[in-house]
Amino acid sequence: MNTLLKLRFHYLSLSFSLLLGTSLVFAQDSEANATPSLLLGQGDQLPRVKVGLATGNPHLVTALKEIVKDADAALEQPVANVVDEGALPPSGDPHDYYSYSPYWWPNPENPDGPYIWRDGEVNPDRNTSDIVRIKAMVDRVTSLVPAWYFTGDERYAESAVEQIRAWFLDPATNMNPNVQFGQKRRGHNYNSPSGVLEAWRMRWVIDCAILLESFPGWTEEDANALRSWFSQFATWMVESPTGIEESMQPNNHGSWYNAQLILYALYGENFDLARKQLDGMPARIFSQVFIDGRQPQELIRTRSLSYSIYNARALITVARLGRHLDYDLFAYRSLEGRSIRLAVDYMTPFILGEKEWPIMQLRTHSNGSAAQLYWNAAKGFQDPEYAKLLRKLPESPLPSSIVQLLDPLPEGW
Repeated sequence: MNTLLKLRFHYLSLSFSLLLGTSLVFAQDSEANATPSLLLGQGDQLPRVKVGLATGNPHLVTALKEIVKDADAALEQPVANVVDEGALPPSGDPHDYYSYSPYWWPNPENPDGPYIWRDGEVNPDRNTSDIVRIKAMVDRVTSLVPAWYFTGDERYAESAVEQIRAWFLDPATNMNPNVQFGQKRRGHNYNSPSGVLEAWRMRWVIDCAILLESFPGWTEEDANALRSWFSQFATWMVESPTGIEESMQPNNHGSWYNAQLILYALYGENFDLARKQLDGMPARIFSQVFIDGRQPQELIRTRSLSYSIYNARALITVARLGRHLDYDLFAYRSLEGRSIRLAVDYMTPFILGEKEWPIMQLRTHSNGSAAQLYWNAAKGFQDPEYAKLLRKLPESPLPSSIVQLLDPLPEGW
């Protein structure tokens, strides 16, 4: 390592001591595993992120400060698992993930009867289910691993390994590789395919596990077992009635199904399965985007702009994952002009408030979700104009800290 770079790393260590009130030691072995093969993020950009941190890039420093704050809190929290608390799923197996559907409520005319649907209104009772525990697991892993990777403090990695093993690998506490009982509707025997959508919360766990492959405490046996777990989950998605039904959804549920399945298949090294999903994406884009850019399946929702943003994010995510197998869905354009770019561009004046959204939107759309849309669009289309749109959003929100650190925009954007 040259002298200048050593000085920069020393500067970062001192800076974080001041910023965080702790004696963090910056990870200096940037040559070791400098380009891990991330799937959502960009492993080849991590050395640049480390240098940016060393030279005091304010956005990166702030992102890492937030990550370390969360990681320090995670060290004080118990390891989350799927079996400890909550009601048993219909299977009677505590290892089966079990959650309640967000938009289903007691019927005022029959309070003890089956729940009824109220689109866009989340029932807080949902937070008594495994959705809370999977969120706790994800929050712990996605703060602990980046904190370790960018500071070198092995306490974070050790705690992350403990958490991943507890949720996925330990026979006493692990989650079965399915979400058959996700988003159950109380009073209904029906297994909702919408539960598949909740598994998307696990996405950054995969890139975190890939980063951990350079940590001695995360063994090759651990890595292979986790890849096998996600491969089994992908198989469940394509073979189970619940997964098959979700794959057939014409709206954002179907798009996020594609994104999940491709990600899990890539990580599980089932490349044929990933290619099969990618082969079908032009047809999905064609069916989901009108020739003027509207996304008709999202317009029937009570938060139609929010769901239009959400579906476009899914399509961009799929297209970015496709690049790992040399698919270029960003270039897809039907004879009538239907494309992912068309959907994004149609929404932009409404997102920025330049035009009034003409369809039902129960409450104001999230600028945080819009920021994720443009961040990914900039990366996907390799177009800095989308990055400029981030600065036009109210309060110029940025995506989560893990996205900023593991999936950064090109320098200068």
